[in-house]
Amino acid sequence: MSSCCPTNLGPAAASGSYTFQGKEINFGGLNTYAVGCPSNKKVLVGVLDVFGLSEQIKIGADKLAQAGYTVYLPDFFEGSALPVDAMFSRTPEDQKLCSEFYSTRISPPLHFPKLEKVLNAVKSTHGNDVQIGAYGVCWGAKVLVTYPNTSEFVGIACPHASFPDPADAKNVHVPVLFLSSKDEDASIISAWEEEFKKNPAYKQSAFHTYSDMHHGFMAARADLSNDNNRKCFYEGYEKISTFFQSLMK
Repeated sequence: MSSCCPTNLGPAAASGSYTFQGKEINFGGLNTYAVGCPSNKKVLVGVLDVFGLSEQIKIGADKLAQAGYTVYLPDFFEGSALPVDAMFSRTPEDQKLCSEFYSTRISPPLHFPKLEKVLNAVKSTHGNDVQIGAYGVCWGAKVLVTYPNTSEFVGIACPHASFPDPADAKNVHVPVLFLSSKDEDASIISAWEEEFKKNPAYKQSAFHTYSDMHHGFMAARADLSNDNNRKCFYEGYEKISTFFQSLMK
C-alpha cells in the first residue's frame, strides 16, 4: 500500500500512459488493490462488478484516494471473475460459462463472510475508531444493500446497481447514493427511493441518473477513450467522494 495519497490523476488514463497509485496486497485473505495511507481513519471498501479487478475500477479507487481516503478493492471472485468478452459472446462455450457463473457464483450470501473478514482487516489495520464507507459497482451494490449489517458503514454508494429490488431498502440503515445509468429500470430505482424515504437516513441520501450513460460506465465497461464517458466516470467518483465527505467527520 502506498504511504500517502496520490496526486495528479486525470485524463492520462485514456491515453494508456496512466500509472496506478496503489498495489495489490493480501488483505482479509483476499487479493486486494489498496491505495492510500495505512494510518488513515477514513476508509472506503469497494465491492467490484462481476468482471473483477479491472483497470477502470482501480483508476476510480485512485481518484478516491486522491480525495483523502484509503481505498480497498478486494477480489471477491478470487482470480476467477467473468471475462468481459464472455458476457457479449454468442459462442456456446461462453454462454455456458456465463450461465454457470451467474447460477453458482454471484449469490450475495456466498460473499458475506469474505466481506466480514475484509471489514475486520480494516479495523485491525486502521483501529476500531475507523470510519468505513462502502461502494459497490453493478453486482457489488447488490452485495452491500443485502449485507446483514449495513450499519458497519457510514454510508453505501451504488453506481449503476445490478438487480435492484425495492425490498432491499428495508435492509439498509445508513445513507445511500445511487448513480444510475439509462440501462437500469427507472421505475424500480424510483420505487427503491420511495421505499427508502421511510428511513431517517434518506435525508442524507441522493439519487442521480446519467441518462446518456450505459450500465457499467464507472466500472469495467467504462470506455475512458470516450470523452463523455470519461467525463461522467470522473464526475461519478467525485460524487462518491463528496457523499462520504458529508458523512465522515
